[in-house]
Amino acid sequence: MIDIKLATVDEMLAQANILFEEHYEEIALNKQVMKLKPDEQAYRNMEKMRQIFIFSARQDDKLIGYSVNFVLNHPHYADLKLAQNDLLFIKKEFRGSRAGLRLIKETETHATSLGCKLMLWHAKENTTLAAILPRLKYGVQDIIYSKEL
Repeated sequence: MIDIKLATVDEMLAQANILFEEHYEEIALNKQVMKLKPDEQAYRNMEKMRQIFIFSARQDDKLIGYSVNFVLNHPHYADLKLAQNDLLFIKKEFRGSRAGLRLIKETETHATSLGCKLMLWHAKENTTLAAILPRLKYGVQDIIYSKEL
């Protein structure tokens, strides 16, 4: 049985290092300029201001995935409270278990309970997440292009 529950920033920082590395190695682009180094204090500050929420996915108390999300009022649309996913990851061996879908659904439900009217996800091209989101009635909002300088 996989349990999905809210987690704190400190819990994730203490328990997720191996998963962060797996996640980074699997999907990060531009690794020569985008080094994995979470700003731990920034995440803690966001938590104090209630601008972040995290769900952990666990099997037998072992961390197998997470959904990390920012909550903010959009600067262009001051009355629009939204949730933006920062990180979504499930260990490869659990990807057929529906744990990822459960994390997405729990994230949506919690964002709604916080008063969010819009949920944003970013997905790399040609990934499972990019294939799943349209089936969950998500549409493209923006496309982000990058270039190393």
